[in-house]
Amino acid sequence: MEEMMHYYFPGMVVGLILMQTAIVAPSLFRNLEIEVFGKVIRDLWPKFFLALGLIGTLSLVSVYLQEDSEFIHYGIAGLTVILSAICYLIIPATNKATDEGNESLFRILHRVSVTSTVVMLISNILYVFF
Repeated sequence: MEEMMHYYFPGMVVGLILMQTAIVAPSLFRNLEIEVFGKVIRDLWPKFFLALGLIGTLSLVSVYLQEDSEFIHYGIAGLTVILSAICYLIIPATNKATDEGNESLFRILHRVSVTSTVVMLISNILYVFF
């Protein structure tokens, strides 16, 4: 069991991303007024990226403690930590761009966030194949 522990964390990353992006966010968007949706999302996304960062950190620690870990496992866990931190750190600028109607900046920051999340999702899915 202990030698398999480092495989659980990438599964948690994948599950959290899928839950948030495929179930939670679309459900909120369909069922809440836009003003309420905006408030809820602004509260939810920072927690989402902090949770991904925590899971990525735990993954990194478990890979370190695993005797026969592959370098790619360190890379995927580290990438998860870095990308989730970037996504978390750009949230205030993304919110400000929205509030000020700066659509071009919002699109850039949103694209960074979405692309980073997709990279985390795909890399953590691929984790088990290495």
